[in-house]
Amino acid sequence: MLDHSCIRYQDLSQNRALFISDIHGEGELLKELLRKVHYVPGQDSLFLLGDLIEKGRASLDTLHQVMALSRQKRVVVLKGNNDEAEQLLEETIPLPMKLGYLRTRQSLISEMAQAQGITIDEKTDFGILRQRLTAAYAEEFAFLRDLPLLAAGQGYAAVHSSIQNIENLRQNHPRLMLKDNDFLLNSDCRFSVPVIVGHMPTVALSDRQADCGVHYLKDRNLFAIDGGCGMHAHGQLNALIVEQGDFQHFQTAYADHLIRRRVIGEQVGTPKELQVFVRYFESEIEVLEEDGAFLKVRHLKTNRLLEIPRGALRIIEGKTHCFNSTSCWLPLHSGQEVAVIQEYGDRVFCKHEGRLGWVSSTVLENLVK
Repeated sequence: MLDHSCIRYQDLSQNRALFISDIHGEGELLKELLRKVHYVPGQDSLFLLGDLIEKGRASLDTLHQVMALSRQKRVVVLKGNNDEAEQLLEETIPLPMKLGYLRTRQSLISEMAQAQGITIDEKTDFGILRQRLTAAYAEEFAFLRDLPLLAAGQGYAAVHSSIQNIENLRQNHPRLMLKDNDFLLNSDCRFSVPVIVGHMPTVALSDRQADCGVHYLKDRNLFAIDGGCGMHAHGQLNALIVEQGDFQHFQTAYADHLIRRRVIGEQVGTPKELQVFVRYFESEIEVLEEDGAFLKVRHLKTNRLLEIPRGALRIIEGKTHCFNSTSCWLPLHSGQEVAVIQEYGDRVFCKHEGRLGWVSSTVLENLVK
C-alpha cells in the first residue's frame, strides 16, 4: 500500500498541463522542449514522470536542472526506476555487477565520481566511494530518494510505469509503479480517467510502423509518452500538452538531437501488410540472402521479410538477431523535412513526425541544418 507522501495532487482545470517522461540525462533536450512549448513557470503545470537520469549525456546537470524546476509552483516530479541510482553504491550489489553497469552506460554515479576526481575501477573501495559521494551530494540523493510515485487529480492520474488500481490509489504496488515491463504490452487494464505513463519506449508498441511519438491507447484511456530519449539513436523527448484538463483535445511536441534534411521529391510508403518493425524483445531473424551491404532476412516472430544493414546483425548465444530494424519506406512529399538517423549510401534511415523508416537519398537535398 502507498503512503500518502507518495502521492501528489494537482488540479488541472484552470491551466495548461505538460507531461514529460524519461529524460534520461538529456537536460539540453528538456530545455529545448520547454522552449518549444513556451512553458511558463508558475503558470503551467509541469509533470516529469521519472527516469530523470542515467544513460544520457549529462545526468548530474540534468538532475540539477530538474531540482531547480521543482522549486517552481505547479511542478510535480515523480520517481522512475532509473532514479534509484544510489543503489549502485550499496554493499549488497556485487562488485562485478557494479563495474559492468558503470562501464556499459553513462551514470549519475560515474559523473559524480569524476567531478570529485575519483576513478572507478577494480581497485575502488565502494564503501569509501559511498561515503564521499553521499557527503558531497547529500541534497541530490535526498531529492531522488524522496520523490513521490504518483500524481493525480480530478479526471487524471500520472505515474512512471503502471497503475493497477485507479479507484483507490493507495492500493497500488510501489515497485510496479516504478517498473512494470508488461503494463503497456501485455496488460488489458482499462481506466475510467486518463492515465499517463512513461517507462516503455513507445517505439516498441507496434511490430509494423514504428512511432516514437506520444501514443493514445483510446480503448484503455491510456497515454504512453516515453519517446526513447537517451536510449536509442532515434529517441526523442515527448511532451503531452493538455489545456484545462481536456484530454480529448490534447497536443504533442518533441525534441531530439538529430539533424534535418529537406525532401525534394515524392516517395510512396510501404503498404501496411508488408510493414515490419523488429522490436528489441522479439529480435530473432533468419538470414535469407547475404550479398551486398543489405541482408534479406525473415523476422521469426511475425514471419515477415525485410532488408537490414549488415551492421545491424547481432549473434547472441549462437542465434541471429537484429534490433530496431524496419521494412518501412516513409510516405513523403516535396517540402517536408526528415530527421536523419543514419545514412547507408543510396538510402537513409530517417524519422518523420516520430515515425521511423527508409528514405531514398535521391529525394533528399543536402544537409540544411
